[in-house]
Amino acid sequence: MKRSSLMILGLTMLISGCTSPLNNDEPIESTSTMVQPSLPDKSIPDSPLAIDSPIDATTIDQYLFIDGVQYVDLRSIAQLQTEGMIAGFEVIPFYDVLVSYDFKENVLFTMRKDDMTNADVYLGDVGTFYPNYEESESVLNRIFQDDGPIVFMSTAGVESAYMINLLIQYGYDPALLYNAGTFTNGMGDIIAYRDYANHQYYLEPNHGYGYTVSYDFGELTPIE
Repeated sequence: MKRSSLMILGLTMLISGCTSPLNNDEPIESTSTMVQPSLPDKSIPDSPLAIDSPIDATTIDQYLFIDGVQYVDLRSIAQLQTEGMIAGFEVIPFYDVLVSYDFKENVLFTMRKDDMTNADVYLGDVGTFYPNYEESESVLNRIFQDDGPIVFMSTAGVESAYMINLLIQYGYDPALLYNAGTFTNGMGDIIAYRDYANHQYYLEPNHGYGYTVSYDFGELTPIE
């Protein structure tokens, strides 16, 4: 599995290490006798959209803690502090760490629609991400595994779609990239994870702790 962690998040071990339901007092059967679930296949393998995903806020609890699956929350640290998160997810903010709309120092990619002649191509689609550094692609490969499934969660599913398109642009298999939808903002019949009454692995925001995060991407060479 080709991936190395590039960020240090306060309380990471506490957050990622919680593998039992938070709202269930029943004893947990030993994992040695349990059959581990697997992720369902995507009915539309190329789609980055939450609406086409077999995993959403109401079903994600069934597919957590699976060996070989990377779980990524794309929200900001500020959102983590005020909204909580799902146990087992690592927090890698999408905006201003991975991608920005304008060039920002130490952000890996800029998202823009420059030079796009296809009217059906929209900002955030494959082809609209431009590396800011010669090392941007290699850093992306170090953060995200390229030999196993990745499940993304974001504010309303939009950043997850962008993230999947970014990885597709750099050669990742879209069939292994899942948009689990919305953590924060439900829309219509779509339920946000934190508002789902039956969620089992929701970690409440803890205002008694401060979170610190640092990023070490190594030496980066700007693309002129």
